[in-house]
Amino acid sequence: MRAHYLDPGETVAVEEKLETISELIENQGVFDSRGYSIVKVTKAGVEEKLKLPIKSTGVAELMEELSGKAPRPPVTKELVKKNSPEGRELGLPHDKMVLVFDTTDEKYIDALEKHNQEFNWRVSIFALDINWKLEDGAEAETYEEQKRILQSNGITWHHIEKIPKDVRELTQFVEDREDFLSEIS
Repeated sequence: MRAHYLDPGETVAVEEKLETISELIENQGVFDSRGYSIVKVTKAGVEEKLKLPIKSTGVAELMEELSGKAPRPPVTKELVKKNSPEGRELGLPHDKMVLVFDTTDEKYIDALEKHNQEFNWRVSIFALDINWKLEDGAEAETYEEQKRILQSNGITWHHIEKIPKDVRELTQFVEDREDFLSEIS
């Protein structure tokens, strides 16, 4: 076998296996995607990579549910003058009171940060396709137990942020990949 090195800008066509779905049957799991989140750990100065099995099924629904619980910024009323930059942008014929979201409110910022952290924890735990065991060997069934297991094993915030990103990538085409619709004539 001979190696061929590509010149910068040279591309190679890669044949992809594409399955055509012409029928869907209930509970067949056609869209069930599984993969791995690869995380780095360092033990005694030696870097290692761990493969954490992940799944995508049901994660989008959980994300949607949790997103609906995000805090909302407080709303204030402000007078926008028709000749101000905002008034011109809105095309106001006269000065008008408008509702403005105050995204700089300290309580809102704190609540949003807590929500986002909880969001990542819950999505990560739900997406991990592993068996959860307590120290006594019993199955860990609750979110709190599973979170405690991850924390007791030294998981970092970087890992918790990476897992949901990897789950999204399970079902998203890489941006530079050809759009499958372009094959339809």
